[in-house]
Amino acid sequence: MTTKPVEIYILSGFLGSGKTTLLTQLLAWEKERGRQVAVLMNEIGNISVDSRLLPQDTPLKELLNGCICCTIQAQLSHQLLSLCQQHTPDAIYIEATGAAHPIEVLDACITPLMAKQIKTCKIVTTLDLPRWRDRDRLSVRVRRLMEEQVRFTDFLIINKASDVAESERERLIADLVHINSTAPQIVTDFARFDLPLLYDAVGTHTSFYRTETHQPAHAAEHLRVRAFSYTWDKPIDRNMFEAWLRTTPDTLYRAKGYLRFHDQPQQTMLFQYAYGMPMFTEEPFPYPSTVVFIGEDLPEAELKAQLAKL
Repeated sequence: MTTKPVEIYILSGFLGSGKTTLLTQLLAWEKERGRQVAVLMNEIGNISVDSRLLPQDTPLKELLNGCICCTIQAQLSHQLLSLCQQHTPDAIYIEATGAAHPIEVLDACITPLMAKQIKTCKIVTTLDLPRWRDRDRLSVRVRRLMEEQVRFTDFLIINKASDVAESERERLIADLVHINSTAPQIVTDFARFDLPLLYDAVGTHTSFYRTETHQPAHAAEHLRVRAFSYTWDKPIDRNMFEAWLRTTPDTLYRAKGYLRFHDQPQQTMLFQYAYGMPMFTEEPFPYPSTVVFIGEDLPEAELKAQLAKL
């Protein structure tokens, strides 16, 4: 089956940096342009939360229970080809797990199976500026991955900038320019910026033909990043849950899912957690109360025992 060449955009960035927020804005922009797009989402855990935030008419493939760059790399080309054949999109957006190395994801795209299908393949990285500022608190492995995500990008979105003082911001941005002096940079909050700038900028880069070497940083082999989920069969106490969050290890990088609380037992809440900050949003659909926790060297059994008491 012959399909038209497709643009591929790899959305990279560490856990909680704003990739899904960026993706929803890109999809809205593509719809305004009248283009057909598809999405491939990767989660380390066995439950997808972010995919439910996308428009329901978006062609979607999900790769769960692993990282594109290592354990499920072989599946990526087959899923991409399937999207091309079934939907003939103009562009495919790949939201990689935050623990993925962008070059490993790029390598997984550029295979004999997909080579003739690809018009261009670009890397777009979102960076959580407060987390970058405080990166010395993170493990050496995570720091290296964040640096590599900056080094091997075609377009860098420096996100959550207002959470950093202006004087500090300038110094941190100078650090980033030193790591990658060729990629255009956008400094913003909530991943909001003039989206045509991204397409104009990445059109001048050729990550499809990259030859630079990179340091491997696979989620399982090198970072020891893991995910586990927990499900409650009844509403829980919100104050106790938030208090529990404050006691979790610093290596809990991300959590997301759905919850119901005692004070509103019929209301489902979308729960997002990154960098110590929980967010709750009313969700119109009655999803099960399940949360996925993602982190490095987490004491899973101990944390599950604590969650069972909430």
